[in-house]
Amino acid sequence: MRDVLKSDDFQIIMRNIEIKDAEFLMELNNDMEIAHFVVGSPRIVNFQEQMQWMNNLKYEKNCKRFIIEYNCLPVGTIILSDIDTVNLTANISIKLCKSAQGKGIGKKSINMIVEYCFETLNLKCLTANILVYNAASLALFRSCGFVEEGILRSRVIKEGKRCDLISFSRLENDNFSA
Repeated sequence: MRDVLKSDDFQIIMRNIEIKDAEFLMELNNDMEIAHFVVGSPRIVNFQEQMQWMNNLKYEKNCKRFIIEYNCLPVGTIILSDIDTVNLTANISIKLCKSAQGKGIGKKSINMIVEYCFETLNLKCLTANILVYNAASLALFRSCGFVEEGILRSRVIKEGKRCDLISFSRLENDNFSA
């Protein structure tokens, strides 16, 4: 199934990852300044490794990955992971290239994916886990109506050090207006 989410007022499209995105995704992944602020543990990859990863996406289960386009150019990714169709939950993560940060693209993208999750996928609860030192993402998710639930202590290793995550959630019936 092909998903495309469009914003009429902000020139944002979120669409499935395509082969043409390989170079952009490789550059985004290989940016260690950005990697410092994401929960995962990216490693530098070459083009062949990037293509191998992309070819394996078709085997991925319980996950939807989107490219975020702004003014017809890819500027980031947004991922729904751990999609649970029994409990109707999913986890959201977002990554934007540096040139797209601080322009409202992240907020609009989060709000678009939240609407998609609640209205199209009929999910009831969305979660996000943010590195305790990622002030921009903490503010972003709060501004999108996510509620801080607690601290996941010493949950990930970043640059050789154990780090805490802040756990957030947003419920379908939360009284929030974007």
